[in-house]
Amino acid sequence: MGSTPTSFRHYFRIFGVGDRAVPDAYVQGINASGSSGAIQYGKAIVELPRIWKTDDGSLFTLRQLAESDVPALTAFIRGLSFAARYFRFGDADYDPGEDNALRACMLGPEQGLHLIVVTHQADGDTVIGSARYVTQPDKTRCEFVIVVADHWKHHGVGHQLMGALFDSAKSQGIHTMYGRILESNRDMIEFVRGFGFDVVDSPQGNWLQIATIKL
Repeated sequence: MGSTPTSFRHYFRIFGVGDRAVPDAYVQGINASGSSGAIQYGKAIVELPRIWKTDDGSLFTLRQLAESDVPALTAFIRGLSFAARYFRFGDADYDPGEDNALRACMLGPEQGLHLIVVTHQADGDTVIGSARYVTQPDKTRCEFVIVVADHWKHHGVGHQLMGALFDSAKSQGIHTMYGRILESNRDMIEFVRGFGFDVVDSPQGNWLQIATIKL
C-alpha cells in the first residue's frame, strides 16, 4: 500500500479527520435521536431518513448516526477490506473499538453531522456506508470523510451520502467543504471530482491530496 507518514497515521484514525478542529471539551453529550425526523439547521430543514430502492431490489435507508448504532458501526469498520481501512484510516489493520465508535456519535448540530446508510436484516440494521463532516471554527468551512462497504459500492450509496452532506452543510450556512485523500486512493479522487471538487497537492506533499468545493 505504500507508507503513510507517522504523524498522519494517528490523525486518520479518528472517526472524522476534522474532529481535531473541535476541542473534546466542546462535546457536550451524545445525540441518540437521529434515527428519524427532520433535523433543524438554522433556517433550513434537512429531511431524514431518506429511503430508496435500487434496480436489483436492495432497500437502503440513509439516516443520522445514533448511540444505538455503536455495535453496527464497529462491525462496519471491521468488515472493510484492508485497502478500504488503509485509505480511510491510514492503517490497514485499524480496529476502532467501541470507545472510538461511541465518540463518533458525540457530534452536536453545531459541530457537524454524521450519517450512515443501512440495510435491514432480521437481526437489525447493517451499516454499509458512513459519512460525516465536521464544522471548522470559522463556521464557514467543514471537512468531510466518507466510506462505503466494498460489497455495496456502485449502488449509489456514496452519491446519496455526499448529496445529504451537501444539503446539510448548505443549510448551516457553510460555504466550503474539503477533504484530505491519500494520493493512492484514485477511486475516491475520481469520485469527488465527479461532484465538482478541485483536487490539489497538500502542503505536506503530493502523497496527500486536498479536495475542495464551494457550496
